[in-house]
Amino acid sequence: MWKLPNRSFVLVLAVILIATNLRAPLTSVSPLLEAMSQKLGMSHPMGGLLTTLPLMAFAAFSVLSPRLSNRFGLERVLLLALFVLSAGLLLRPWLGVSQMLVGTLLAGIGIAICNVLLPVLINRYFPQRLGLMTGTYTVSMNLIGSIASALSIPLAKSMGLGWETTLALWGGLALISACYWLLCQGLRVKAPQVVKQEEPRPRIVLWRYKLAWQMTLYLGLQSFLFFIVMAWLPDIAAERGANAGNPGIMVGLMQFCGLPFNFVVPLIAAKVKDQRWLAMMAALMSLAGVGCLFMNHIVILALGGALIGSAAASAFSLSMMFFNMRTNSSRQASEISGMAQSIGYTLACTGPTLFGWLHDLSGGWNIPLCVLLGAVAVFTWAGLGAGRNRKLPEASSAEVTLRGTTKKSLTSEVGGAAPDGL
Repeated sequence: MWKLPNRSFVLVLAVILIATNLRAPLTSVSPLLEAMSQKLGMSHPMGGLLTTLPLMAFAAFSVLSPRLSNRFGLERVLLLALFVLSAGLLLRPWLGVSQMLVGTLLAGIGIAICNVLLPVLINRYFPQRLGLMTGTYTVSMNLIGSIASALSIPLAKSMGLGWETTLALWGGLALISACYWLLCQGLRVKAPQVVKQEEPRPRIVLWRYKLAWQMTLYLGLQSFLFFIVMAWLPDIAAERGANAGNPGIMVGLMQFCGLPFNFVVPLIAAKVKDQRWLAMMAALMSLAGVGCLFMNHIVILALGGALIGSAAASAFSLSMMFFNMRTNSSRQASEISGMAQSIGYTLACTGPTLFGWLHDLSGGWNIPLCVLLGAVAVFTWAGLGAGRNRKLPEASSAEVTLRGTTKKSLTSEVGGAAPDGL
């Protein structure tokens, strides 16, 4: 039985509260989109923009988050992100289409920054509990996201709150989280492991390293596969004879089946030095899941969605662990997290559109699904590379940039291993 250090439960609650805001503001929108469109007179493209705008913000601001953290401090930037998120969520339901878009963009910016920096916060405050805290964070994020999706219609219609109040509720949760994090900072609550700020270190150029790209592609293709299947599984099932209610059940099953993997995979990953077998497990589930989508049987289609949801949950949690286990400092972890999430959410933005275009071009689902099989192959390669027991170099055999200095080449090795260059 594990035991948290003194006063660390305050920080555990902070991690959980922040995590609950990272999916629910997005998953609560889709079920209410029809009612919103009718009330605001939105076209279908405008409605689609509401769902893709946050992903665009993720792609743009994920890469900026490490710079903001390095300059202004991790805790301060997280606090600002939470207030920006709460402002966007409280603004978006009330004042028309333009304000809806502005509020959605602000919410996307806040979530993007928290997405990148929360794993870094865990690394800084819980270095001995990475697996446990990563599992807690990912389960909290995805569980509340699934609940938000399931409760949107009942809250708006059955309880009579309307879509405006239903969406605003998540702004209230974000504001509570921001105020709690502000209280933590005011009380200067710190885990015992945090003794002092890290000394400034030379920075490597992450884009030059195969390991960095493998971590990036692993997270990115996980997002690519998940968002495509999430968007198009109902259509695939409907065209293959599913009853009206079945596609929605399939999507819900896809989300909930991943929750145990969100929690268990980080715990296992933290106890082993080599995580390649975990990456292969996620790859095999993805392969089997996509294979099921070629079939016409409704139960097999549902199984395919469940397998892909489980694989995505495993890969996401494993990716969050890689950011901390394959780096040498919280600063380097934030930089690879920013790189991976920026590229990953760019892939997520383009995936559903590309899949739909291939369906229209080919007149069926088989060719788009074959493209998914190709993505699974690259996903497998990336996972096997990222799962090896090695780290990115610190300042060895690489061009590094020191603040206020010019680039230079250093030749010492880290850990006795050759750097993983392209």
